[in-house]
Amino acid sequence: MGFGIYGVYWSSLPPLASVMLPLFVSLLLYALFRTSTSPRVRSWSLGVMLLSSIFVWIFIAVSLLLCYAWAEAYEYNLSAGVREVFGTAVLSSVGAGIPLALFLRQVSPRIILRKVKTLSVPQEEVAESFHALAMTMGVPSAELRLSETKVPLSVALQVEKPTVVMSESLVSLLNKDELEAVMAHEIAHIKNSDTTLKAVVTAYRTTLPHDPIIRLVEAAFHRERELAADETAVKVTKKPLSLASALLKIYEAFPKNKLASHGTFSILGATSTIMSRHPPILRRVNRLINLADSLSS
Repeated sequence: MGFGIYGVYWSSLPPLASVMLPLFVSLLLYALFRTSTSPRVRSWSLGVMLLSSIFVWIFIAVSLLLCYAWAEAYEYNLSAGVREVFGTAVLSSVGAGIPLALFLRQVSPRIILRKVKTLSVPQEEVAESFHALAMTMGVPSAELRLSETKVPLSVALQVEKPTVVMSESLVSLLNKDELEAVMAHEIAHIKNSDTTLKAVVTAYRTTLPHDPIIRLVEAAFHRERELAADETAVKVTKKPLSLASALLKIYEAFPKNKLASHGTFSILGATSTIMSRHPPILRRVNRLINLADSLSS
């Protein structure tokens, strides 16, 4: 049936280079990601890795489809078939990669919002505290919304406006200083440009759960951004022990059978393994205690 185009195509240098080059670039960017301390550089490296991964998967998918569709047409002229398939696959990958990433950026926060219950405006005192923090941290457009969810949740999202969603149960669980520390942590995610990338990577990982590139960096990226948000919150509130206390309270109050389904919306995360997107709570609490010691000295 002329399916020899598959073997000729995938043994040719251009198709192999189109797959291997982005993978090699991703490894270099991963090294940059691991060594850089700049949030902007780290975010940029992850964004390029995401685009490289999207390109690879679209290129492979389009190549396979075209090899199958044009197998008989190029049965006796395989070299021409390789050129046609390769050119079309590259153009399709470049043309579709960026729009797909932008689409995920727009859609993924809305998918997350659908998983939390009806949102409402917080009480005046809480709203004023949040607005004052947002102004201090240079994110005046940020909004706070409360969810009726019964577990203590908090998550920062980028929708039309940067939005922090907290459950009413979390607000009632914490005292004023603890709540302020958690709000500062979530606003820090917005300030540090974590919200968009985290949402895109989460949506992309859900779409292609076995993508080795994203799984390579996703967990490490999330963990380090959580630690960075802790530090940013402490710089603003000067209350590291309040954040530590809040983390412990949330951990004690969070139903353990809900962590798997609600971990994405929690300041704690779902697990404490190497693939966890949140650092172990004891590590975070110890770091916050050390920060408190350094502030008092």
